[in-house]
Amino acid sequence: MAIFQNLTIRQIAEKTNVSIATVSRALNGTGTVRESTMLRIQNAINELASEQSLNISLAKPKTRRLLASFPDLINPFNSKVIQGILDASFRRNYEVIFYANKNYTHLTSYDFFLNAGDFYDGMIIAHNLPDQKLIPQLTEKCPVVMCSEHISDAAIPYVAIDDYAAACTAVNHLISTGHKKIACINSSLTNNYATHRERGYRDCMQKAGLPIHEKWVMHLPDVSYDVAIGSVAALFEPDDFPDACFCVSDVFAASVIKLAVDRGISVPGQLSVIGFDDIDLATMTTPAITTIHQPAYQLGWQACNLLIEQLENPSESVRRIILNTDLIVRDSTGYLGNGE
Repeated sequence: MAIFQNLTIRQIAEKTNVSIATVSRALNGTGTVRESTMLRIQNAINELASEQSLNISLAKPKTRRLLASFPDLINPFNSKVIQGILDASFRRNYEVIFYANKNYTHLTSYDFFLNAGDFYDGMIIAHNLPDQKLIPQLTEKCPVVMCSEHISDAAIPYVAIDDYAAACTAVNHLISTGHKKIACINSSLTNNYATHRERGYRDCMQKAGLPIHEKWVMHLPDVSYDVAIGSVAALFEPDDFPDACFCVSDVFAASVIKLAVDRGISVPGQLSVIGFDDIDLATMTTPAITTIHQPAYQLGWQACNLLIEQLENPSESVRRIILNTDLIVRDSTGYLGNGE
């Protein structure tokens, strides 16, 4: 049972006068070995290795560490996903390193992941990938799970929602309350969720026979209140503005409400606004935001557990989990003309 060329566990055990099982635990970093015994074993190894011109040291216990990559760590929606990951990892005795990959649309930003050696054992990706060719490179290095964002036709596990169906629920709610001039405030189409939500918006508008005013379909680079405030002002031309806005984020919805109120436009009397995510901000605006609730915490919790299951059971088949969403009706939407 040689382990280091000609050096055996039995030789180390005899040298230190401890059991073979104790030496084995020390070498593999499993179980508990007294510090004094560890020192004796290390000294014995050094002496035996010196005799055989070997350079050997005790194996250290392997740290169980996960890496979670997000487009940013300050988005209020992401904060709840992060909390779910943290709670699940703590419960399963794993560490998590959170990484903000602001340049996730560029291939070079993935060099860090591919060249990080054994820094982490598994990876959660909470953003889109710029090229599906990255998937086999990443999964060859370690197990990978996508969270919230996902690639439907790729052989990679994920936990997500049905963004298309959720968008249809939101837009159909606006249509059912008499709105016909509906804007879409979206994020960048480099995000899969943005593509699916806009497709839902367009399909519902077309099915209802309503025109889509392309100038009212906006793509903002970041989910940022300040960015949105500077961009959505273009919606409010004095004689031509929408009667409803479907926003793919509650942050965008809050900016629309702020600008509308500042211009004397009644919400929801003249303009209904619906958001997405149901973050805490949705209840802090006046009026409170009608929104699509998605279970952010559960997305993180389940994605983390799914990854750990892969690490601990490598034969586990690829699983894809779609969580439910709900329409939460609040005061920012109503029948068109009410309250004028």
